[in-house]
Amino acid sequence: MSPKSPELYKQAEEKRRLEQEAAAQNSLFREVDDDLRHDRMLSLWKRYGLWMIGAAVAVVLAVAGYQVHKYMQESERAEQAAAFDAAEAALAASDPAKAIGLLSGLETKGNAGYRTLARLQHAALLLDQGKHEEARALIRAVGKDAGTLPAYRDLAVVQDALAGMDGDDPKALEAALAPLTAAGHPWRHVALQLSALAMARGGEPGRAADALKEILDDPDTPPDQRAMTEALRTVFARDAAAKQGG
Repeated sequence: MSPKSPELYKQAEEKRRLEQEAAAQNSLFREVDDDLRHDRMLSLWKRYGLWMIGAAVAVVLAVAGYQVHKYMQESERAEQAAAFDAAEAALAASDPAKAIGLLSGLETKGNAGYRTLARLQHAALLLDQGKHEEARALIRAVGKDAGTLPAYRDLAVVQDALAGMDGDDPKALEAALAPLTAAGHPWRHVALQLSALAMARGGEPGRAADALKEILDDPDTPPDQRAMTEALRTVFARDAAAKQGG
């Protein structure tokens, strides 16, 4: 076989160079695509996962409101019950200004039960409006109120963590949520989800993935929550592997 001519050798080298560039470009595209999927997943969680947590808080508030309402009616405190009902109706009618006015009255004049519910409901409204500092002032007032029941104190911890998820120190968020992650606690799943987000924000995706695994290992986890948790855990596990490999 005759040796390659300089021209053929040059063409072969050029072909090899182009193939190497194409492979590198494909690898870059895959990496960028993975990063985009990662960002979309985190964005999706922030948009819908935190919304799901907020919705759970709203359900608890509604149930708690009914229980306090029932108790107050039996105690013949109809005026406060009527004010809270009117606030709920204003919310249903998309009239937050009227609802806040009614809730504010209960915050100052209501008994311990309605005072707590009014503050938490008002805080939820303020969070929806992006007024995080005002909301957190109300949430913390619940924690400091000697008349607040333990279950409502825990709900206040969840609301405060939601409000501070973007700006608070991740370790401080973890510490606040830690008591709620105990087995059997009614807020355990929500606390684990928020803790995982705090861990990831603090640069510990492996711990975040482990926290979410506790939710997945619970046979009572609802299907929709399981699907979202599994997807987010996959993202954090990949981040942890990349960090360890890097």
